[in-house]
Amino acid sequence: MTLITRLYKPSGNLELRECFVLEGYAGKILYVDLTTGESRTEPLPEKMAEDFLGGAGFGIKMITDLQRPGTDAFDPENPIVFSLGTFCGVMVPGASSKWGVAGKSPPSNALGEAYSTGFFGAEMRRAGYDIVVVTGKAKNPIYLYIEDESVQLMDASHLWGKDNWETEAMIKEELGDPGVRLASIGPAGENLVRFACIINDRLRAAGRTGMGAIMGSKNFKAIAVRGTADITVADIEKFKELSFEMYKRAKGPATEKYRGLGTAGNVLVLNKAAAMPTRNWQDAVFEGAE
Repeated sequence: MTLITRLYKPSGNLELRECFVLEGYAGKILYVDLTTGESRTEPLPEKMAEDFLGGAGFGIKMITDLQRPGTDAFDPENPIVFSLGTFCGVMVPGASSKWGVAGKSPPSNALGEAYSTGFFGAEMRRAGYDIVVVTGKAKNPIYLYIEDESVQLMDASHLWGKDNWETEAMIKEELGDPGVRLASIGPAGENLVRFACIINDRLRAAGRTGMGAIMGSKNFKAIAVRGTADITVADIEKFKELSFEMYKRAKGPATEKYRGLGTAGNVLVLNKAAAMPTRNWQDAVFEGAE
């Protein structure tokens, strides 16, 4: 295990949390520049949380603010933004594990966003961050290791060429912590395949718009997170009441088709609405749908 740069390890950073009063959020944004090896932490503006909530809102807001017009998807200054859903890490059916990643999409050079589930997002919030923004390009392959307030760039030369399962197993072994959560790229992302995914928790994928290729263009193999902070809510009893109500609705008749067929339960509905992806979107109706 080789430490490239110890980016950030303050003795105390309570002022950031004290100025942010909305419960359920970590209240911080982490910025990492892979070119310089520097980072900084800023408070999450409360107005931003109120206006954009989290997840997609945070990702698109950050990209809109930070990205220069005309920047190519593989430009080192093209930011890649990891952002957490509003309810990531708390007990809300269908929303407790949602996180997203945004950047300029390699296939289109337009705004790209992808979403995943799993344990990664909740661990990132427990580590103290709602958003992680990565810019620049490392000289050699690295992975970003976040452990609460400690942020480090670690050598990933020995991981380059490994698939996601191998990468996750090797990082957990060298950190000596089987509980660390990872999002990583495999050979597709390393070789800048423009539709490459980011895989977290071995089996979950942020699979759209080629975000894995952006990581590869930065020599950015993985982000590993470990957090120990509690995630709080303002009114725990009311929260549990509403959460259970959502659970009951989610188990109701309106979602029965998904329990049997998954998203394929929408085939006939989409086909009738002429919105059925057919022949790589050359057509919107599939005559054989049933």
